Amino acid sequence: MPLNRAADVAAVGSYFTVNNVATGVATAAAPTSYSDTAPFLTIQNLGTTQRSIYLDWWRFYCTVAGTGGVALFLKLQLDRIAPTGGTLLVPSSSNTNDFTGSNAAVRLQPTGIAITSAARIVVGNQWVIPTQTAVFTVNTEVGIKFGGVDGYATTQLAAAAAGLTRTQAQMPPVVIAPGWCLQVPFIMTSQSAASTWAHELGWVEY
Repeated sequence: MPLNRAADVAAVGSYFTVNNVATGVATAAAPTSYSDTAPFLTIQNLGTTQRSIYLDWWRFYCTVAGTGGVALFLKLQLDRIAPTGGTLLVPSSSNTNDFTGSNAAVRLQPTGIAITSAARIVVGNQWVIPTQTAVFTVNTEVGIKFGGVDGYATTQLAAAAAGLTRTQAQMPPVVIAPGWCLQVPFIMTSQSAASTWAHELGWVEY
């Protein structure tokens, strides 16, 4: 992937975004341990040629509060798997001169697949919403930047007591080659009834 600005990448027709138009998708009721078979999100590269997916950013926010959720952890793993079900999102190029389709199948709350021997654990455990003293409220938001130059960390931008928080996280570069899938198991500490979340993502295919 060329290491230049996103606008320059978009100009050659290889930049894609996807979202579910602020429609929340419900989590499992009590995701209190990592589960490969009930992930938060998956991104599968359906391509058959050497065109990889380079993740740029991911943001997601709560649309309906659940019961008891006070912290969020994510795990990122690349594997040769093909998840099914969930809510399948349809990517589009942000360049209106580009009519090339994306190779990405982005699924929210899909039926995942147990990790295989091919798996690569990109992030073993990242605390993306630090523990709150109140349940997640509507508009609690996380923004993630992949492969940034600012290191690998999470910054909390609101008081823990508020329940509503906005955090920014840096994660390593993630490249999804044809036939591979990024699977994101998650933990919502203390949650006992589902919350719903809307998602937006951007990436380059090259």
